[in-house]
Amino acid sequence: MLALLSGCCHVPAAAQELVEVRGESGTNSPYMLRDWGGERTRLANQGVAFSLLYVDDTLSNTRRDVANWSRVRGTLDIDLGKAGVVRGLKFHITAMWQAGSNLGAHLGAIANPSSLASINLFRLDSWWFEKELSRQKLFIRAGQFSGLDSYGVQPYGDSFINEPLGYAMGNLIPATYEPFSPAGTPAFEVRYVPAKRVYVKSAIFSGNRDPLHDDETGTHFKFKDAPVIAAEVGYLVKPGLLPAGDGYAGLYTFGATINTGPFANIGSGRQARTNYLLYFTVNQQVYSSRAHANRRMDATATFDWTPEDVSKTFSQLAVGLRYHGLLRHRDHDTVSVGFVHSRISGVLNRSLSRAGLSPFGAEKLLELNYALRLNRWLTFQPVFQYYFDTGADPQRRNNAVAGFRTMFVL
Repeated sequence: MLALLSGCCHVPAAAQELVEVRGESGTNSPYMLRDWGGERTRLANQGVAFSLLYVDDTLSNTRRDVANWSRVRGTLDIDLGKAGVVRGLKFHITAMWQAGSNLGAHLGAIANPSSLASINLFRLDSWWFEKELSRQKLFIRAGQFSGLDSYGVQPYGDSFINEPLGYAMGNLIPATYEPFSPAGTPAFEVRYVPAKRVYVKSAIFSGNRDPLHDDETGTHFKFKDAPVIAAEVGYLVKPGLLPAGDGYAGLYTFGATINTGPFANIGSGRQARTNYLLYFTVNQQVYSSRAHANRRMDATATFDWTPEDVSKTFSQLAVGLRYHGLLRHRDHDTVSVGFVHSRISGVLNRSLSRAGLSPFGAEKLLELNYALRLNRWLTFQPVFQYYFDTGADPQRRNNAVAGFRTMFVL
């Protein structure tokens, strides 16, 4: 439950939650390099857990343009309470290397076909200390971390390849400059859990508007530009987002981000202060087989909105379904279908019309993929995507994208 509340969900794009250590070997081990003769289990029992995650997306469109994006993330978590140092204190640090070509930029798509693609880098993404207070009801976190890993992140992100469903809504960044992974910035968060199924949290981030160039290595702890404030309230239908006994698990969240810095009006260009974005998410299990514990269906929906006078893409809707164990004897595989609708600002369109230019429409993205879990540390995920009115431009052609994701944990 606490991992969920802190936003460290099982999302490949963020990839900050470690797999469980059980001291198993072969294909049953969560690590390709196994348990090192029990050493990993021994360290985990002492509060030290680490992993190295590799994710690779290879995608191609109908013009045979091929884009490959690779990412390697190393993560270390130390439970200082479990280690007998300081009760209720945890430390987390993660760094990333990534490189490749961005098919979304080539297509001019609003919803990027890959949740990984950004820029080539080798960077310290985040590090933080978190202290538990008041008998697991109050948590304070301080250090360097990204907002999108906790505020607006997709809990079912490991089941999708595209950015809005696989990581977080893309317009969260231009609307308020909320820090994203791997561009963590100095931050402070307070999280309160008044009841087992309810949490409230809020954080303040350094709102660096060009963090990957302001702090290329992630080691400068740089404060720049107006701060970003994020807040979220969540309700858990059944804590843990995992099937257990009767009833279906679910998570409902409502959140907002705000930046008090200057923003230009998208139509007139005039400067004004402050912009904000609101989002609402639903992640709900809708079916579970009593005969097969891993066979279940989950539904997800996310909607966000920001004022039309600042952001080109002022609203996005992302919905999806995933089914675990569709095929016989493949209980750990997942088939997923998703849809993303990106809407363009009416203020921008009216400005274009007055200038005699064609207005934008809306971009629609449909995705179908199948995650083939070959073992506990290796997943192969073929995907097909189809864009209607790519970039929300009715004059541009539709685009089909196909490819696959490969992910393994060392």
